[in-house]
Amino acid sequence: MESQFDEGMNQLLAIISNKPGNMAIIISLAVSLIFAIIMWGAYRISHDQHSYHAEFGITLIILALISTVLMDLIQSNLALSLGMLGSLSIVRFRTNIKDYRDIGFIFWSMAIGIASATQSYMIVFLGSIILFGIMVTTKEKDGHTKPMLLVVRGTHADLDSIQGIVNTIEGKNQIKAKNILSDSFELVYEVEIKEKDTNGIIHYIFDVGGIDSVNLLAQNS
Repeated sequence: MESQFDEGMNQLLAIISNKPGNMAIIISLAVSLIFAIIMWGAYRISHDQHSYHAEFGITLIILALISTVLMDLIQSNLALSLGMLGSLSIVRFRTNIKDYRDIGFIFWSMAIGIASATQSYMIVFLGSIILFGIMVTTKEKDGHTKPMLLVVRGTHADLDSIQGIVNTIEGKNQIKAKNILSDSFELVYEVEIKEKDTNGIIHYIFDVGGIDSVNLLAQNS
């Protein structure tokens, strides 16, 4: 029984102490870079010019390479892997994620690094193809509705007519504030409206009469 235990421990230590060769490290970095560029392409295609951030795209590539380097380092040293695990456990990120799909890109980047360093090339190949398709097909289509603030100011206008125009907007809408004074008023609506329909809505509201200003404000993500 003791001999079997010793044999098992020796096999485990042999695996841990089996350092990747220089050529294996170079290949893993090259594979990681190739699939990281593919991932960056998916990120670029799945975002429009307003939501795309070049710095984040470059960071995804860097993160994949860093993950590969870390895996190449710790897979051959048990003590170093435990120390690295403890060090990374104290790291906290406070950056707000505007697009929840970006979390998927972060984990995708890390998976590329881990799979490349462990020579799991088929996994990273199939996984990248599937994720590429998912990210690209879930891209927001042009002309999608965006939440905006509609602010209407005027004097002695028919408020019911304004409400009726707002109700014609296809997306969701709700009143956020209604300030009525003796000689003026201010209405604030939260509306979901297509960009191509904004000018028409503003024109219809001015046709009511007694309108001083109409403002459409994009809300911060």
